[in-house]
Amino acid sequence: MTTTAATSTDVFSRPAARFVAGGLEIRASALGQCRRALWYTATEQPVTNPTQPESLTLLEAGNALEPVVVRAMRRAGWRVSAADRDDPMSVTVEAAPGLTVTGHPDATGCPPSEGGDAAAVEQFLFGADEPVGPAEDLVIEVKTRGPKAFKRWQTLGAERSHPESVAQAACYSLGLFGECRDVVIATLDTGARVWDHEVIPAARAERAWRNATGRLEALAKHHAERGPDPEALPERDFTASDWQCQRCPYLNLCQPGEAGEAEYDVEPAEPVSDEQAREALREYERTQARIKSLEADKRGALKTLQHWLLGRGETKAKLEGSAKQRTVGVVTSRRYSVDHQRLNALLEPEQRAEIVTESVSEYLRVS
Repeated sequence: MTTTAATSTDVFSRPAARFVAGGLEIRASALGQCRRALWYTATEQPVTNPTQPESLTLLEAGNALEPVVVRAMRRAGWRVSAADRDDPMSVTVEAAPGLTVTGHPDATGCPPSEGGDAAAVEQFLFGADEPVGPAEDLVIEVKTRGPKAFKRWQTLGAERSHPESVAQAACYSLGLFGECRDVVIATLDTGARVWDHEVIPAARAERAWRNATGRLEALAKHHAERGPDPEALPERDFTASDWQCQRCPYLNLCQPGEAGEAEYDVEPAEPVSDEQAREALREYERTQARIKSLEADKRGALKTLQHWLLGRGETKAKLEGSAKQRTVGVVTSRRYSVDHQRLNALLEPEQRAEIVTESVSEYLRVS
């Protein structure tokens, strides 16, 4: 395990995999990638499905927002030492014979003490020289997610939703401290601009690291047996229907003809002409307009009834309607929420999978 200071910001655009003296080097942020895609990268195969400009813009915007998360953590009382984005520290960890993983930690630090850490906030605001808080630092891996991915991460926990991020943080912990400590995944919702964090216990972080590198050991063995042969392809880890394949820059090279296929196929009982579809859309628009008008009328009537009840000083009263006497009353509803942060910290991923389940449904949306 080694740490070195990088000399250029170009390190952030280095390949996900490359051959080096003694074997194969994998970028820590690429621990979850398909082994065949990593082989294509290492053997410098031409990209057949380049990332679209819109996706690159989203990626760059996410990277640019990472320092925002660090500053928000400091304001919340965390003691955080962020990486120098112009001169980042590089760590290299030997995962297996002939396989090294390298990367650049986002930050290290400690959470605030119980009830908040005013001294840490003072340090952030006024630049105190001496650090405050617990002595043992933890790796903080900063991520940005869209609203759906953020909610999924909160609900399922990082080990189920984004296991590669946990393995990445574990790698940085091994590289910086020589041991796998607890790691922190701090995530920003790029839609609502809110952030949250999850602490992964050391044993589970190390397990995520072993799972990721154990899968890649086969790639190191493949290299040892076949050398850097671009024609000797390792097995795929995903199928063409998986999002990893759909976003892979080598999809047409790996599975020709699969790029751009529809995610699902719906065949109507009878062919529908363009004019029929346009008329259906117009009917949908007319119906939506009527619904909005009716909902506005309904809200206005309910507001009047609410003021009537308040004027009587009551929460329930009888009133004659057009067809019968009705009861107008204030109804109190109660909702319960689950602290997913505590749930994720207490339970193993396998236990959470039995408690927090996923369901997928499809519907048609007109926008």
